[in-house]
Amino acid sequence: MKYSESSFIRAIKNKVLEPDPQYVHELNVLRAMVRQEDRQGDIGWGGSWTKERYQNLKEKHPEAVMAFEREIRQEKEREQHRRETLEKHRHSPYIEEVEGWPTSEAKDHYLKDLKQLRDVMIHSNLGYIGYAGGAILGALRSKYPQAHEAFEKELADL
Repeated sequence: MKYSESSFIRAIKNKVLEPDPQYVHELNVLRAMVRQEDRQGDIGWGGSWTKERYQNLKEKHPEAVMAFEREIRQEKEREQHRRETLEKHRHSPYIEEVEGWPTSEAKDHYLKDLKQLRDVMIHSNLGYIGYAGGAILGALRSKYPQAHEAFEKELADL
């Protein structure tokens, strides 16, 4: 998963006319270390990334540590919400009906497109698609307007 720049670091940059490059570097390193500790715990430290350096940066920038930990909590909450939403909307009566059709290559292709359309619609409603996802959604919506309409009804509570 790709992470964008920290809103905390961006705020620091915007509040200071000319931020000290060393300060911004320390914050970026500290943010990466906070994320590493969250993912790996005590393993993975080495080179210039020592527990001692991490502890020094944490003591030097406690407000940043709190902000970075909050970012991680929010990301985990969004991911949990995404998973719960996907699980809640896993079943589709429209797709189930198509699955009952006689076996054919055309049916398999149609099912694949339907599943992709529905998945992109869900992710779009959750705010998880970018330009490419929007293009896919537009193309599939145009290709299968009836399915799009059925999925909108199925996903009305999103």
